[in-house]
Amino acid sequence: MYIVTPQEMREIDNRAIEDFGIPGIVLMENAAIRTVDLIEKEYLSIFNGGKVLVLVGCGNNGGDGLAIARHLMLKGVDVETFLLFPEDRFSGDAKVNLDIYTRLGGSIQVVADEGSLLMLEETIGYGELVVDSIFGTGIDRNIEGLIMEVVEKINHSGIPIVAVDIPSGINGRDGKAMGAAIRANHTVSFGYAKRGHLLYPGREHIGKLHTVPISLPQDSAQAIGVKSFTINDKEMALHLKKRPGDGHKGAFGKVGVIAGSLGMTGAASLTSMAALRGGAGLVTLGCPASLVPIFQSKMTEVMTYPLEDGGIGHLNRNAISQMDEFLRDKDVLAIGPGLGLKSGSLEILRYILEEFDISIIMDADALNNISKDKELLSSYRGSIVITPHPGEMARLTGLSIEEVVASPIERAVDFAREMRITVVLKGAVTVIANPDGWIYMNPSGNSGMGTGGSGDVLTGLIAALVAQGYPPYNAAIYGCYIHGRAGDYAKEKWGETGMLAGDILEELPLVFKDIYSLKQGL
Repeated sequence: MYIVTPQEMREIDNRAIEDFGIPGIVLMENAAIRTVDLIEKEYLSIFNGGKVLVLVGCGNNGGDGLAIARHLMLKGVDVETFLLFPEDRFSGDAKVNLDIYTRLGGSIQVVADEGSLLMLEETIGYGELVVDSIFGTGIDRNIEGLIMEVVEKINHSGIPIVAVDIPSGINGRDGKAMGAAIRANHTVSFGYAKRGHLLYPGREHIGKLHTVPISLPQDSAQAIGVKSFTINDKEMALHLKKRPGDGHKGAFGKVGVIAGSLGMTGAASLTSMAALRGGAGLVTLGCPASLVPIFQSKMTEVMTYPLEDGGIGHLNRNAISQMDEFLRDKDVLAIGPGLGLKSGSLEILRYILEEFDISIIMDADALNNISKDKELLSSYRGSIVITPHPGEMARLTGLSIEEVVASPIERAVDFAREMRITVVLKGAVTVIANPDGWIYMNPSGNSGMGTGGSGDVLTGLIAALVAQGYPPYNAAIYGCYIHGRAGDYAKEKWGETGMLAGDILEELPLVFKDIYSLKQGL
């Protein structure tokens, strides 16, 4: 599913209007009908004497709201429409819908002062539903004054809210709240979901998102070059490869893992087990030789390969001489979790990046080490997927953590292009970018996954998918989605507060099982 910016949506609308002759008023009417259909499905009781408040701005979003108010009124609903701007501010299609609504007998109130605000507040007291159509996705200034008071009163009313295209006050490009923002129960997005629907804090304001068609040309997103997208369970099922009935362990790929050090054996174990849970045929953990007994007691199915550590639990330079043997038959290498920051780690990384072309999934301490010589990434002959959290991304880019968090899409895209690698920038919404500028925004997962070891599970899962033949960028997308769904399954079982990375690991087989079951029905 494509995800668009407000500017891209304007281009899509303009193309429909100018190139295909679809009048803007028709698109607005289709949007209104789809929204009323959703209201009828979710709030059927209002069609039996309930009162609906429609909050209207003077732009196209307000025009949508006026058309919605008309359709509800003609279906017998008691509608009270409040204009948040004077009537002389309305123009174009919004003015057309305002005129139609009033000619049909629809009543309007203009909220212009404290007296009219009090009237709105009294109406809220016996309303059953609010339709929010004050501002659309293009808002670029903070809400303040009287409109801010309206937003706050609506949010505290306890009345269900349906937002038109996006909750008023949420920036459609980056999801930021512009001073104040409506907290909706449902949001009806027209044509395509917007970035602000998926990014926080916008994601917390939309309630349940419904993306509905409004008769735009089917190739709209492709025609204007949209490169942002997301997936759902159905799309994941379509892309998941069927495992052949005559498959064997050699057919599902060999994963090498270089990870772990004294005090951080858990990270290496989670990565290795996630690679197996992700469907890889064989997984071998290259780890400090003195820690092999620990790993053998923790994991039955993972093979271990002792690497030189001088008996201190941290890899040293002597392990470089073992890399040719360790990697000779591997399809992919996952490196970094729990590796530590001793000098030998960076030298091992440098040797691998200079001498091999194996696909690499790089996480945690591999990233912290490589940040000291990041040009090694761009000169590598093979494919690299890095999976940094904001702190690691800050070290790689030289930016502050705050700068990374403020613009995750831009930071991921810029670094992917600069280094010619795939970047999985982890966060509340994980963003995956490739060198060609494609952007995936992950919709699955929850805050319970913000726990130590969760990223180690993701690293192993992505490695498993690469080992099974998925292109690295696709593997990163599917791995993130499945990882997030496993976190959602774990949330259902344990809740968010006490969730562990091991709980996510244990849910992976069930996620695969359910997605394969869905695939059979498609």
